[in-house]
Amino acid sequence: MNSKTVMQHEKKTSIGIAVPAEKAQALHSWLLKKSLLDSRLKPIRKKTRVVFPIITVFGDSEKKELKKLFPAVKKEKYFFEAQPSKSRSLKQALEGLLTKSEKEKLVSGFDTLGNIAIIEIPRELEKKEKKIGAAVLETNANIQTVCKKTGAHKGKYRIEPVKIIAGKKSLTADYRERGCRFRIQVGKTFFSPRLSHERSRIAEKIKKGEIIGAFFAGVGPFPIVFAKNSSMKKSIAIELNPIAVKDLKYNIKQNNVDEKIVAVLGDVKKIVPKRFKGFFDRVVMPLPKDGEDFLKEAMVSLKPSGGIIHFYAFVPSENSFHAIIKRIRRIAQQNGFTIKILEKKQVRSFSKDLIQIVIDFWAKKEK
Repeated sequence: MNSKTVMQHEKKTSIGIAVPAEKAQALHSWLLKKSLLDSRLKPIRKKTRVVFPIITVFGDSEKKELKKLFPAVKKEKYFFEAQPSKSRSLKQALEGLLTKSEKEKLVSGFDTLGNIAIIEIPRELEKKEKKIGAAVLETNANIQTVCKKTGAHKGKYRIEPVKIIAGKKSLTADYRERGCRFRIQVGKTFFSPRLSHERSRIAEKIKKGEIIGAFFAGVGPFPIVFAKNSSMKKSIAIELNPIAVKDLKYNIKQNNVDEKIVAVLGDVKKIVPKRFKGFFDRVVMPLPKDGEDFLKEAMVSLKPSGGIIHFYAFVPSENSFHAIIKRIRRIAQQNGFTIKILEKKQVRSFSKDLIQIVIDFWAKKEK
């Protein structure tokens, strides 16, 4: 590969903001504070001005604040060089800090929610968790906070408890997906970045004018991604956790989808039969556990002409679909519905013997 080809691979056209050189430090600090600086790209530095690469999803409040603080700036496309990638892996950063046996126990993969990393620390490495957290910060430029999982998902809200071990003392994540921006209070609400491809997949299937039931909506990833990336008419986002609903309402506003999404605090079992019977064209059910307990409500909520349900479940990796489809058919028959399986697939592996699957099926009330 010649040097010209290397340079092409290291550059990218992206949105940036240019300011006079004397105001560069102030803008840089503001962008960092708001988590709007695209740290994957190098700023362009010239004699009289500096251009900063930015993340393009701005909330209304940020747009107003930017205009007030830097009235002359404009967002335009520029040709940026990529920042050099981190040369060291997590294990390399921990060289000399962990023994050979400790390295073998290290879980090097982890989830990220925007600026927050969520890692697993084996019991044998708990005494060195702060060093591991510092190494995660060193090897990942976008991470500002590192926290460890301190238990499994639990309680009626299915919350995963966490503890900060390095970086900023904040568990409020700023997460972006498909042109959408989300505030997530880690450790107080349920959120899975691993379902991002599912949100995109379903958004592509939604037809113009559909009304969507987003059950167990959390902070709003499914309905908000749908609102920004499909021709849906409206979504009713139902969530039991009041903290998640607070973030859901905030996220609806900051993504400018107020006219398309209604946030509803409450229990699907109680709310749907009373307020949304025969209401939806499509229902999405990303409940992490016991989703079949709500299949009756999902079917009842569909329009009389029928509709589609996207049902998620954790099942044994062996014989993964047979038993759950049998239960879906039994629940449908008990409640007078005809169903047709449209698609079934594995979403992800959860553990050695457990996988998450999704089943898309059409259902209609029998006459």
